Amino acid sequence: MTKTVLITGGAGGIGREFCKLFNADDYRIIVFSLLQEELDALGNDLKAQRPDVEYHAVQMDLSQPGAAEAIMQWLDQQQLDVDVLVNNVGFGMMGEHVEQDSQTLERMLTLNNILLSKLCMLVGARMKARGEGKIMNIGSLAGFCPMPFFAAYSASKAFVINFSASLHEELKPYGVQVTCFCPSTTKTAFLDTAESNHKSSSGIREFVSAQIATPEAVAKAGYQALNKGKRYALPGLSVTLQSIWIRIMPLRAMANFVYKQSIKEMER
Repeated sequence: MTKTVLITGGAGGIGREFCKLFNADDYRIIVFSLLQEELDALGNDLKAQRPDVEYHAVQMDLSQPGAAEAIMQWLDQQQLDVDVLVNNVGFGMMGEHVEQDSQTLERMLTLNNILLSKLCMLVGARMKARGEGKIMNIGSLAGFCPMPFFAAYSASKAFVINFSASLHEELKPYGVQVTCFCPSTTKTAFLDTAESNHKSSSGIREFVSAQIATPEAVAKAGYQALNKGKRYALPGLSVTLQSIWIRIMPLRAMANFVYKQSIKEMER
């Protein structure tokens, strides 16, 4: 029988590449995303790749209250079960935390944490009842590290990493796999969206841009990790070694290091 993957924010960036990988393996693909034009373009690409693809594109602002429940209602209306859930949607905010826009901050934390948690709860409960399923939550290398001028974003990804590790243990006895995939900076619109007009934003952007991967390479690494049943994974040896170094360093020292490097970049 055809397996079904649901990918949030799957019409662009890494999510778009995940769709292509699942499509190549004959999945039914469901994408909830904000921009209709991106959803339409993705549909054309998927059909060019596999003409008989079953593609469901749903335009929705996932930062709105009740978005997770609306997704579940849509699944029930379509009489579809989810075999793989990819919690991919999210964004970042650069610059001094006290200078951020409060409404944008709330949207970010809603997408990065609240929506992810609720979908894991609602879809995960159905997977538990069936005795099978896979969940992949997209974390970040930034989630291992306190990051001045990227404070709320890095903290939101630390939540994803710890939450995913806990959820994996809870669901493992019921045949449900939880994978947390933690990429580093990727060549997508992420940085442009995250950057603000504050001077402090430019320094942290330069700092995190020292090493940038392609979305194709990142998605491929994540897809392999999911298929191998890994609890969490990072794309490549270099990023893995960086995460180990970050975790060895004391929090205060790591935060001070990022702060000083960002200031240095800002003053260039």
